[in-house]
Amino acid sequence: MSKKGLILLIVTSLFSVSAAMAATKTVGLREALREAVSKRPAAEAARQQALAARHEAGMAKSYYLPKVTAAENFAITDEPASSLFMTLNQEDLTLFPSAAPYNHPGTTRDFETKVTLEQPLFNPDISYGYHRAKKGAEAAAATARWSEEQLAFGAYAAYLALQQAHAALDWAQTSHKESLEMLRVASQRHRAGIGLKADELRARVYVAKTKRQLLTVENDLAIARRRFALALGRPAEHLDIAVSLTPALFHDKRIARKLGRADLQALALKSQAADLAYRQSKAAYLPKVGLQASYALHDSSAPFGADGSSWTMGVGLTWDLFDGCRRAEGKARSEALKRAIDARRREAASEAILKVDEAKRRAGEARLNLTTAKEAVKEAEEGHRLTLQRYQAGLTDLSDLLGTQSALDQARLDAVRAEAGLLMALGNIRFQNGTFLKTFLPDEVTP
Repeated sequence: MSKKGLILLIVTSLFSVSAAMAATKTVGLREALREAVSKRPAAEAARQQALAARHEAGMAKSYYLPKVTAAENFAITDEPASSLFMTLNQEDLTLFPSAAPYNHPGTTRDFETKVTLEQPLFNPDISYGYHRAKKGAEAAAATARWSEEQLAFGAYAAYLALQQAHAALDWAQTSHKESLEMLRVASQRHRAGIGLKADELRARVYVAKTKRQLLTVENDLAIARRRFALALGRPAEHLDIAVSLTPALFHDKRIARKLGRADLQALALKSQAADLAYRQSKAAYLPKVGLQASYALHDSSAPFGADGSSWTMGVGLTWDLFDGCRRAEGKARSEALKRAIDARRREAASEAILKVDEAKRRAGEARLNLTTAKEAVKEAEEGHRLTLQRYQAGLTDLSDLLGTQSALDQARLDAVRAEAGLLMALGNIRFQNGTFLKTFLPDEVTP
């Protein structure tokens, strides 16, 4: 490649990097949680499921109301009985002295316009069906809230992962700079005739290692940014965190003693719906009573005509006396389903209590890990400083310096992981308790 082409390539690369950095947007924690709840397709799907369940309850409630239908029918016949009744309905019956016109009528036409009203008066299926659908809608709404809780915690985890990736990048850059300084000292000692060529070569190998390490961390950071954007429902954008979180974020946020998990609320509501289904299966042995009324117009020549008109009103009762034991089997099935949902609810509640206790214990463990990790960094930095001075003075060899450098690198990495681990553990307590969104977005959580 020519010199001009090389310069053009460098300028183009710098321009691309600058454009990418300019396109990167920063997002704070509250905004990230808000977007995860509002923009993620999974959250929208759960909300639409809840909306569908609410409309289903509305459909079930509508059976309380009367049903009105309108119909227009046309019939043509020369059947004696049908012809007679058609002319009666059209109020056009003519009496004949003989039976011949009745036994052998001509072709008769009839346009019937009819409006029918049906009103249930007593039907247990309607009442229980509505209350079951209402509980189902409430359960779907609770499930949607739990989905939002999960997505918000996922965004929080992605935020922390990106924060940890930034910290890891700082650590990798520092490690690389220190490895270059170590190579400089080793080369200087070799040129001065007081160091070995092998030490310089080992230092170069260590520099190459930190360079590969830095590349890996940069890739991790790029992936963490994409995961963060995906967690917020904006996968096509370049996003970064606005500020780094610290454990002080949780100092003024109390932990609720009572579980507020929406998934447990959903199971409790499903249990109530199952109880209603069982009671509905018992009510299937009762009769059903309904009212029906109709108004009809009949005409021999045109639709919606009114040669004759009539109305009918009646009340009917239906009672299934024997149905092949279907009601008994349905009752047993409903009772078994109710017991199954109750068992699932008890199992989930016990598991939730265990997870909250585990989260609290892990938070205490993470807090201790962070304290010891910070102390280890201080000790490793002091050890590295002293060893470097001894190496520069010719009082120790490169192996000792490499050992202290590796220990320092590991201590810094452990500190980065320990702080992210503590933040994750503190957030996990609120998530397992069902109050994560309420903790950070108290004014925006649906009750």
